[in-house]
Amino acid sequence: MEPLELLIIAVVAVAALAIILSRRSSYKSHVQQLAPAKPKRQLVVGTWSREEVAKHATADDLWLIIKDQASGVAKVYDVTDYVEEHPGGMAIMYNAGGDATEGFHGPQHPPTVHELLKDYCIGTLAHA
Repeated sequence: MEPLELLIIAVVAVAALAIILSRRSSYKSHVQQLAPAKPKRQLVVGTWSREEVAKHATADDLWLIIKDQASGVAKVYDVTDYVEEHPGGMAIMYNAGGDATEGFHGPQHPPTVHELLKDYCIGTLAHA
């Protein structure tokens, strides 16, 4: 083989390797985005009043009430550790410390978000 042919083959091989590695990196990043984030801190489970939930209404301490559509049970979620990872940015703060049922069940959330939310459940809402 001529040196020019070897050079061309080497360039093509390096380019192909670069494409493969970039796709692999992109795939890994995509898989990590799909993997549910886990709370970083210990969550205290119990029954919570609306007044107690309302005390947790900042990005550094965020609780939400979301009613389960199937059972009708209103559950309380401590999503503090998820705020920075929320794909919708700070939209997660719209109902901070309150009822986020309508927003949560909106068309912007894929079905997989229900599985992710389970990790943040800290109990149920007490009936007033």
